[in-house]
Amino acid sequence: MGEGWVSAPLYVVVGAPGAGKTTLLPHLVGAANGLVVMDMDELLEDGALVGVPIAEPEAAPVWPAYDRMWRRIVDMVRRAGHPVLLLSPVPAPEDLTSDARWGETVHWALLDCPDPVRLARLEARNWPSDWVEDAMADAAQARALIPTVFHDGEPPSALAERVLTWAHGNGPGARGDGHRVHKNGR
Repeated sequence: MGEGWVSAPLYVVVGAPGAGKTTLLPHLVGAANGLVVMDMDELLEDGALVGVPIAEPEAAPVWPAYDRMWRRIVDMVRRAGHPVLLLSPVPAPEDLTSDARWGETVHWALLDCPDPVRLARLEARNWPSDWVEDAMADAAQARALIPTVFHDGEPPSALAERVLTWAHGNGPGARGDGHRVHKNGR
Protein backbone atom coordinates (compact mmCIF):
# COMPACT_ATOMS: atom_id res chain seq x y z
CA MET A 1 0.00 0.00 0.00
CA GLY A 2 1.21 3.52 -0.68
CA GLU A 3 3.22 5.40 1.90
CA GLY A 4 1.02 7.25 4.36
CA TRP A 5 -2.06 5.18 3.60
CA VAL A 6 -4.01 3.91 6.56
CA SER A 7 -5.46 0.58 5.68
CA ALA A 8 -8.45 -1.26 7.03
CA PRO A 9 -8.02 -4.83 8.29
CA LEU A 10 -7.65 -7.82 6.00
CA TYR A 11 -9.10 -11.20 6.97
CA VAL A 12 -7.99 -14.05 4.74
CA VAL A 13 -9.96 -17.28 4.95
CA VAL A 14 -8.02 -19.92 3.08
CA GLY A 15 -9.16 -23.35 2.01
CA ALA A 16 -7.92 -26.12 -0.18
CA PRO A 17 -10.13 -27.07 -3.12
CA GLY A 18 -13.35 -28.67 -1.92
CA ALA A 19 -13.39 -26.89 1.46
CA GLY A 20 -16.63 -25.04 0.69
CA LYS A 21 -15.41 -21.50 -0.09
CA THR A 22 -17.68 -21.04 -3.12
CA THR A 23 -20.70 -22.37 -1.22
CA LEU A 24 -19.95 -20.08 1.73
CA LEU A 25 -19.44 -16.91 -0.35
CA PRO A 26 -23.08 -15.81 -0.89
CA HIS A 27 -23.84 -16.37 2.79
CA LEU A 28 -20.89 -14.20 3.81
CA VAL A 29 -21.87 -11.48 1.34
CA GLY A 30 -25.48 -11.52 2.51
CA ALA A 31 -24.56 -10.96 6.16
CA ALA A 32 -21.28 -9.01 5.86
CA ASN A 33 -22.53 -5.81 7.53
CA GLY A 34 -19.92 -3.41 6.14
CA LEU A 35 -17.21 -5.96 5.48
CA VAL A 36 -16.22 -6.29 1.81
CA VAL A 37 -16.22 -10.00 0.96
CA MET A 38 -14.35 -11.28 -2.10
CA ASP A 39 -13.29 -14.67 -3.43
CA MET A 40 -10.10 -14.99 -5.49
CA ASP A 41 -12.02 -17.22 -7.91
CA GLU A 42 -14.61 -14.51 -8.66
CA LEU A 43 -12.65 -13.03 -11.56
CA LEU A 44 -12.22 -16.38 -13.26
CA GLU A 45 -14.41 -17.51 -16.12
CA ASP A 46 -14.22 -21.27 -16.58
CA GLY A 47 -10.94 -21.28 -14.65
CA ALA A 48 -9.33 -18.56 -16.77
CA LEU A 49 -8.71 -14.83 -16.58
CA VAL A 50 -8.90 -13.07 -19.96
CA GLY A 51 -8.36 -16.43 -21.60
CA VAL A 52 -5.31 -17.37 -19.51
CA PRO A 53 -5.87 -20.58 -17.51
CA ILE A 54 -5.38 -19.91 -13.79
CA ALA A 55 -7.25 -22.59 -11.86
CA GLU A 56 -5.16 -25.63 -12.70
CA PRO A 57 -1.79 -26.89 -11.45
CA GLU A 58 -0.10 -26.30 -14.81
CA ALA A 59 -0.78 -22.57 -14.37
CA ALA A 60 1.39 -22.35 -11.24
CA PRO A 61 3.92 -20.02 -12.95
CA VAL A 62 1.10 -17.47 -13.44
CA TRP A 63 -0.16 -17.59 -9.83
CA PRO A 64 2.26 -14.95 -8.43
CA ALA A 65 1.00 -12.41 -10.98
CA TYR A 66 -2.61 -13.31 -10.15
CA ASP A 67 -1.83 -12.83 -6.45
CA ARG A 68 -0.27 -9.43 -7.15
CA MET A 69 -3.39 -8.39 -9.05
CA TRP A 70 -5.57 -9.41 -6.10
CA ARG A 71 -3.25 -7.54 -3.72
CA ARG A 72 -3.86 -4.37 -5.73
CA ILE A 73 -7.63 -4.91 -5.72
CA VAL A 74 -7.67 -5.56 -1.97
CA ASP A 75 -5.40 -2.56 -1.29
CA MET A 76 -7.74 -0.22 -3.20
CA VAL A 77 -10.68 -1.30 -1.05
CA ARG A 78 -8.70 -1.19 2.21
CA ARG A 79 -7.24 2.27 1.59
CA ALA A 80 -10.83 3.55 1.31
CA GLY A 81 -11.28 2.36 4.89
CA HIS A 82 -13.24 -0.79 4.17
CA PRO A 83 -12.20 -4.01 5.91
CA VAL A 84 -11.90 -6.98 3.55
CA LEU A 85 -12.59 -10.67 4.00
CA LEU A 86 -10.91 -12.56 1.18
CA LEU A 87 -11.49 -16.21 0.38
CA SER A 88 -8.26 -17.64 -0.96
CA PRO A 89 -6.47 -20.84 -1.88
CA VAL A 90 -3.93 -22.15 0.62
CA PRO A 91 -0.87 -19.87 0.59
CA ALA A 92 2.74 -20.93 0.54
CA PRO A 93 4.15 -21.11 4.09
CA GLU A 94 6.35 -18.05 3.51
CA ASP A 95 3.26 -15.96 2.70
CA LEU A 96 2.11 -16.37 6.30
CA THR A 97 5.29 -14.89 7.73
CA SER A 98 6.22 -12.12 5.32
CA ASP A 99 4.33 -9.07 4.17
CA ALA A 100 5.22 -9.69 0.52
CA ARG A 101 1.84 -11.10 -0.44
CA TRP A 102 -0.72 -9.02 1.47
CA GLY A 103 1.18 -6.24 3.22
CA GLU A 104 0.21 -4.98 6.60
CA THR A 105 -1.82 -6.70 9.30
CA VAL A 106 -3.43 -9.90 8.09
CA HIS A 107 -5.71 -12.15 10.10
CA TRP A 108 -5.61 -15.75 8.84
CA ALA A 109 -8.19 -18.52 9.21
CA LEU A 110 -8.74 -21.87 7.56
CA LEU A 111 -11.98 -23.21 6.13
CA ASP A 112 -11.69 -26.98 6.31
CA CYS A 113 -13.70 -30.16 5.90
CA PRO A 114 -12.97 -33.82 6.61
CA ASP A 115 -10.80 -35.50 3.98
CA PRO A 116 -13.51 -37.99 2.91
CA VAL A 117 -15.90 -35.08 2.27
CA ARG A 118 -13.24 -33.20 0.28
CA LEU A 119 -12.44 -36.31 -1.72
CA ALA A 120 -16.11 -36.84 -2.61
CA ARG A 121 -16.49 -33.19 -3.66
CA LEU A 122 -13.40 -33.30 -5.87
CA GLU A 123 -14.38 -36.60 -7.44
CA ALA A 124 -17.78 -35.07 -8.26
CA ARG A 125 -15.87 -32.41 -10.22
CA ASN A 126 -14.21 -35.19 -12.24
CA TRP A 127 -10.77 -33.85 -11.40
CA PRO A 128 -7.72 -35.83 -12.52
CA SER A 129 -6.18 -37.87 -9.70
CA ASP A 130 -3.03 -35.70 -9.53
CA TRP A 131 -5.18 -32.58 -8.96
CA VAL A 132 -7.05 -34.39 -6.19
CA GLU A 133 -3.75 -35.43 -4.59
CA ASP A 134 -2.52 -31.83 -4.75
CA ALA A 135 -5.73 -30.60 -3.10
CA MET A 136 -5.42 -33.17 -0.31
CA ALA A 137 -1.79 -32.12 0.24
CA ASP A 138 -2.85 -28.44 0.33
CA ALA A 139 -5.42 -29.26 3.01
CA ALA A 140 -2.85 -31.07 5.14
CA GLN A 141 -0.38 -28.19 4.77
CA ALA A 142 -3.02 -25.64 5.76
CA ARG A 143 -3.96 -27.61 8.88
CA ALA A 144 -0.31 -27.56 9.94
CA LEU A 145 0.10 -23.81 9.35
CA ILE A 146 -3.12 -22.07 10.39
CA PRO A 147 -4.45 -22.57 13.92
CA THR A 148 -7.77 -20.75 13.46
CA VAL A 149 -10.10 -23.25 11.82
CA PHE A 150 -13.70 -23.11 10.67
CA HIS A 151 -15.16 -26.51 9.83
CA ASP A 152 -17.59 -26.89 6.97
CA GLY A 153 -20.06 -29.18 8.72
CA GLU A 154 -22.99 -26.94 9.51
CA PRO A 155 -25.46 -24.98 7.40
CA PRO A 156 -23.59 -22.36 5.33
CA SER A 157 -25.53 -19.49 6.91
CA ALA A 158 -24.47 -20.58 10.43
CA LEU A 159 -20.87 -21.03 9.29
CA ALA A 160 -20.92 -17.59 7.66
CA GLU A 161 -22.12 -16.05 10.92
CA ARG A 162 -19.22 -17.65 12.81
CA VAL A 163 -16.68 -16.45 10.23
CA LEU A 164 -18.14 -12.94 10.31
CA THR A 165 -18.12 -12.91 14.12
CA TRP A 166 -14.41 -13.72 13.97
CA ALA A 167 -13.77 -11.01 11.36
CA HIS A 168 -15.76 -8.38 13.23
CA GLY A 169 -13.74 -9.13 16.37
CA ASN A 170 -16.69 -10.22 18.46
CA GLY A 171 -15.06 -13.43 19.60
CA PRO A 172 -13.00 -16.19 18.08
CA GLY A 173 -15.87 -18.09 16.44
CA ALA A 174 -13.42 -20.80 15.42
CA ARG A 175 -11.27 -23.51 16.89
CA GLY A 176 -7.85 -22.07 17.55
CA ASP A 177 -6.48 -18.83 18.89
CA GLY A 178 -9.12 -16.61 17.28
CA HIS A 179 -6.70 -15.18 14.75
CA ARG A 180 -3.11 -15.27 13.74
CA VAL A 181 -1.99 -11.74 13.17
CA HIS A 182 0.88 -10.93 10.88
CA LYS A 183 2.15 -7.40 10.89
CA ASN A 184 5.21 -6.19 9.02
CA GLY A 185 6.97 -9.54 9.03
CA ARG A 186 6.74 -10.08 12.79
